[in-house]
Amino acid sequence: MKHVTFHLPSFLRRVRIHGGEFDSSARAMNRVKQVRLLQAEPRIVRGSTIERKQMSTKTTIKRIALVSVAALGFGVLSVVPSNAAIGADTFVLSSATASQTTAETSTATSSVATVSFLGSIGDSVSVTASLVSGPGAAFPYLSLTETASAKVNEADSAVGTTISPNTAVRVQAGSASAFAVAKFRVYLAQGTSATTAPTTAGTYVVKLTPASVGQSGALQAAAAVTLTITVTAAPALDKVVSATASTAILNKGETNTATADATGITGAMTLPTTNDAAIATIATTLKNAAGVTQTGESYTAIITAGPGLLGSGVFTNETTAYTAAGRAILVQHNHFVGVFPDGTSGKTTIEIRTAAGALISTKTVTFHGAIATIVPTIAKATVGTSATDAITAIAYDKDGTVVSAGNLYAITDSATIMATSAATSLATGSATFSLTGLVAGTANFTIGDAATVATSKVTAVAGAIRVGSNVPASVSVSFDKASYAPGEKITASVTLLDARGLTVSDGVYTNIFATGGISANYTTGISDTTSVTTVSGVGTLSGFLPSTEGDVVFKWTTGSTAAAANTGLATANQKVAGTATVSVSSPSSAAATDAANEARDAADAATDAALQAAEAADAATVAAQEASDAVAALSESVTALVAGLQAQIKSLAAVLARIAKKVKA
Repeated sequence: MKHVTFHLPSFLRRVRIHGGEFDSSARAMNRVKQVRLLQAEPRIVRGSTIERKQMSTKTTIKRIALVSVAALGFGVLSVVPSNAAIGADTFVLSSATASQTTAETSTATSSVATVSFLGSIGDSVSVTASLVSGPGAAFPYLSLTETASAKVNEADSAVGTTISPNTAVRVQAGSASAFAVAKFRVYLAQGTSATTAPTTAGTYVVKLTPASVGQSGALQAAAAVTLTITVTAAPALDKVVSATASTAILNKGETNTATADATGITGAMTLPTTNDAAIATIATTLKNAAGVTQTGESYTAIITAGPGLLGSGVFTNETTAYTAAGRAILVQHNHFVGVFPDGTSGKTTIEIRTAAGALISTKTVTFHGAIATIVPTIAKATVGTSATDAITAIAYDKDGTVVSAGNLYAITDSATIMATSAATSLATGSATFSLTGLVAGTANFTIGDAATVATSKVTAVAGAIRVGSNVPASVSVSFDKASYAPGEKITASVTLLDARGLTVSDGVYTNIFATGGISANYTTGISDTTSVTTVSGVGTLSGFLPSTEGDVVFKWTTGSTAAAANTGLATANQKVAGTATVSVSSPSSAAATDAANEARDAADAATDAALQAAEAADAATVAAQEASDAVAALSESVTALVAGLQAQIKSLAAVLARIAKKVKA
């Protein structure tokens, strides 16, 4: 019979053996003593028999107690296998590294820790997050993102539940036949608040430790892992001013509303007499690299070349509160920089820099001296009896810098024809003079820096301006070209002349054409109005020619209303018909026509050449026939000569033969 053996558990030392009569009980409690079933071991039966004979009633009671203790030991052994149920356990990170900014906590890019195991219902595995190292007081938090066949902390915890640092979160198996899975996003938070982003940038090392809970048994494979989280400064929270992201805008005069740099800023070099005398204002906005405005830092403004002074301050109720202070100044983040003269002319260069010295922007303005030259331009050579901008003028100092301070005057030599202009400011860099004619005629103008030529220090001759008539006497129509491409724009010029043959003053003239205005045999879009608006004595009408090729004929008839101010024409020029023709052709069509003509010419030339070749061939044929006949005649002549020669040779041979015979004889 097969032997079955097993070891009994050892009993605690407090169960003691007293005297020789307990030898059998002592053997029963020995951990390593083997008990053989169904077969007695030699000498054991004999010893046992002797012991039974020696045992008293008291010994029998103790034996029963010992058997009861042994039975309890067997019961303990039967429980152990059912509790040690954890298996196939894993603990992994989605990534061994992660990143955050000082404006973030849990993000989609955080590393995810996943714990998974097989176990009976109630078996549990815990996960604890702790900080190993880091530059600041930021600690690791866990945020539940997903579960499967598992409970978290003995409940169906909601996604998003957070677990504090150094706190074990318990994942319990919810089923005995499925993997229990729980996933946790790992992130750093400042101090004891799970929603406060870390404030100190740097590298943090986090340890994540799994462990079995209670009687679940030891983990088989899951082990602690480390996660490195790099915290960087959030761009929006960056306090460092970026020179490339910051802006500085140059405004003309004392304003801070420009959105782009003003150009060509000039100002008088004269020292200011009031605080409100800056020729330019620089509005600077300090920003970090993310473009967020910074309010905790100042900046500098420095004149690096040229004349001038700088000042800074704020705008209050559209007035400035700063004065000239120096050539290099420190400016608060919300203050503006004013540019002031110092009594010297020239070009000034200003640099705006961060407090750390990085260049934000470079600006230039120019301070001018007194007027040295004036350059006038006649904008309208003919004016009427209403105010017309007729002359413009620019003043320059000795260095050629535009003067933008002071006044200029338009001085006439005939005040009865045209009134003298009032003073015109140079604040915009140039002066524009509006003139009003009094009567028809011509007046000559001089531009000066005073009301008269005599009192002016600088003058310049502008030229003659005519006061034109506002009574048209004749009209003529012309077009900008004689030929056009299909669909091309066409412009008609309508010129109105007065009785002296001079262009009329600018204005609106009615009844110049009869009803229908200028018409054409195609729809062109030329206005059919009967009135004309003139600029420098000429009115313009425009339209578009048809897309088809051919001639377009324009026709008109002059108006017939009685002449009056700005109305009608002279009687002799009323009801006069006029016409003009323009051609419409496509460049490609013209090219095709030219090509066809050239091809026809080439064909004609080829025909002529063919005829000449045929004639030459005929002549060649005749010449060949004549040559053939000559050759035949020559052949006959040669044949006759050869025959005669042969006869002579034969006759000579006979003579020679006779001579030979005589010699032999």
